[in-house]
Amino acid sequence: MMLASRFREADLLYQLGALQPAAARLQALARTPMPESVRLAALCRLAEIACDDGDLRKAEAHLTEMRRCAERSETPSVADRAEIDYATARYAFSRRDGSELQRRAREAILLQRRAPGNDRVASLAIRINSYLAVDGYHRRDLAAASEAAARAAALLSATPGALGYVKTHALTTRAVIDLHDVTRAHLATDENIEALELALANGMISTAHDALFNIVNLWLYCDDWDASPHERRSVRESLDDALIAPSSTEDPVLAALSLCAHGRHAQGAQLLDERRPDSREKSSDWLPIFFGPVTATKRARMLFKAGKFVEAERAAAQALAAWEHSHLGGQGTALRVRAEALEAMGDLSGATAAVEDAIAELESMKPLHHMIAAHQCAYRLTKKRAYREQAQSIIAAFRKPAHAHARLSRREREVALLVAQGQSNKAIAVQLNLKPRTVENYVASIFAQLSIRARWQLTPDLIDGRRAGE
Repeated sequence: MMLASRFREADLLYQLGALQPAAARLQALARTPMPESVRLAALCRLAEIACDDGDLRKAEAHLTEMRRCAERSETPSVADRAEIDYATARYAFSRRDGSELQRRAREAILLQRRAPGNDRVASLAIRINSYLAVDGYHRRDLAAASEAAARAAALLSATPGALGYVKTHALTTRAVIDLHDVTRAHLATDENIEALELALANGMISTAHDALFNIVNLWLYCDDWDASPHERRSVRESLDDALIAPSSTEDPVLAALSLCAHGRHAQGAQLLDERRPDSREKSSDWLPIFFGPVTATKRARMLFKAGKFVEAERAAAQALAAWEHSHLGGQGTALRVRAEALEAMGDLSGATAAVEDAIAELESMKPLHHMIAAHQCAYRLTKKRAYREQAQSIIAAFRKPAHAHARLSRREREVALLVAQGQSNKAIAVQLNLKPRTVENYVASIFAQLSIRARWQLTPDLIDGRRAGE
């Protein structure tokens, strides 16, 4: 009991983002005489922390010790094997070994099927597939990324006991990939808001930052995005700490985006100039290659939004060079910003060439929030109707589908209105003289029909927009 309590304490510290205190407790725990299964769990978390810090040599040492522990056990349990599988996958992700990561994802699914109902095994499988989705995304293999993200989401829905940080990781990963899929783009912000609120409710600052980063990044690049009042309130309240003293905030990129969320774009760009944004570059040895050009592109966009068009054009050209040097294929995002800056400066021929190049580059991955602006810019410059129609169709993809076929029954509508009033399932069950499980089933059906994921999204206007069945 004492060992389990000490491990939970270290795990909680990890979830809160206190990596070094968590590692210190786990290292002390690993040196204590204990069952091999507990030692494996501690070593697995230590390997993960080492990967988060970019110390791959230390991660490899922990992984080697895990394998020795398994060899000392004649018949390691499915859970023990899952711990080794996850640590190996996390190490492979940091080394950018996609083949090994794929093998571990397949093994994780097999282990999960061998231990149905084991939340720990399922949670590890969810995380491996989330990392596989991120790896596919950075390799520009959107089909593979989407498949892995969908697999993680399916496992998550079947694992109600999954830990909070497992769920938020899966949600934020899926949200990023959804921004490249016209059939799912309308779900991206809801997924991020759900992850944000779950993270804040559990004190998981680092995962809350991931969700915030995704949401405000969309706001920065997509001028046509119409955030709901709840979304703006949740995000801006969560950004208050970063805005108190942005120059001392641990993550300068998030602090800069926080300033932009309040219209302070020039300050955001200045913050990126003053501080080298390295806090998001500690995850592995290769991620800095990606975040360098990403941050450079953000800085160019901030300067553009601040009306500093000459500086924005120069920054976008620098971002373009960074993308080309990285060989990661994000040139389209920088070209889009450069085209807008050139247009604002009156260089219409240069802007036209840049935006047409941007559209060609963006086509392979289809980042919809960039494609909207690129097609709008191309239409302004060329007056070609095809560009305007393409922009309009992408904007429509961000809107929640009408689902005209959805017909709430009278009872479903009654339950939906009570949920919209903020009542709990238990209170609704008492008021309507129903069993709690019956109310849960009604709520699940309502959510499915209206394509929503959280109770706060169920508003009276949304309900009234659906005609009750006879």
